[in-house]
Amino acid sequence: MNSVTNTAFVAIIALGLFLSPSMLSVNAQDIMSPRQQMASGVAADDVVCKSGLVLMIRSTNGAATCVKSSTSMKLSDAGWGSIVLDDEEDETIEDETIENETIEDETTENATNEKIIELSEGLSMGEEQGLPEETMEEESFTIGGVDLSMAAPVEGDEDAPITIIEFGDYQCPKCKGWFQNEKSKITSNYITKGIAKLYFLDSAWLGDDSIAAAQATYCADDQGKFIEYHSTLYNNQAGIQDGWANMDALKQFATDLELDAEMFNECLDSGIYADRVSHNTEVGASLGVVGTPYFFIIGPEGDIKKIAGPQPSIVFDAAINSLS
Repeated sequence: MNSVTNTAFVAIIALGLFLSPSMLSVNAQDIMSPRQQMASGVAADDVVCKSGLVLMIRSTNGAATCVKSSTSMKLSDAGWGSIVLDDEEDETIEDETIENETIEDETTENATNEKIIELSEGLSMGEEQGLPEETMEEESFTIGGVDLSMAAPVEGDEDAPITIIEFGDYQCPKCKGWFQNEKSKITSNYITKGIAKLYFLDSAWLGDDSIAAAQATYCADDQGKFIEYHSTLYNNQAGIQDGWANMDALKQFATDLELDAEMFNECLDSGIYADRVSHNTEVGASLGVVGTPYFFIIGPEGDIKKIAGPQPSIVFDAAINSLS
């Protein structure tokens, strides 16, 4: 009997060692969306995100969503908070010290446990090193007195001497006209040559669909496709508030661009970027933007030229040349 018991015990240990490495990793496709996890009874702060994403929880209603680290920083002052808190980071540092001492004192530490400790330490230190610097940069980012802290990702070389800031609404017919007829000339003549860079700021004046469309572009940016989604909206623009940019249509655009539909839909439904769009719209209003499109052209010395309306590229040529 003892022989049988010992054999079974050894078999169980061997099976555990065989299976344990696979338990250290989770297939990202097997992770349910935040909404599904919470519906199944998981607490908001226990929701698991796919690799590379940060869990954010909204203080007003307890909603949870997963976004890129850079995005989480932009939303930290807009009612959303990361579950990685300062006191938790301090505890992590203390735990690392204890674990390191344990490894030195106990030379028989199990190899699998050592691997878990290394993974945990690497993740915690990466978070601690990355957050403060990123927060400082985004809270104070202005060019020519224009607050760009929540602007769309820059198009072109960040070090380009000329800055073009565009205020636009995705339901604005004149914005569509400028995008389709003039934007490509600005891109080829200045942006791709490193002469100018362009920042887009939302001026969502024309209804709820304008606001939703602007939010959708940032959900697409979470997956690295802001400019593709931005272009799709203008190229598919129809009438104002006639349904072409309602929630279902916005989700279909994401599918057409082969984005992760589940991740995109969760982002859009959560309203996580509502405050970002509102902030950008308020920035424009504070600067006297009362119609779209509207442009600020800022030179290397801080001089500013303003262009109102869908002006032809030659108007931009004159403004840029006068600032160069």
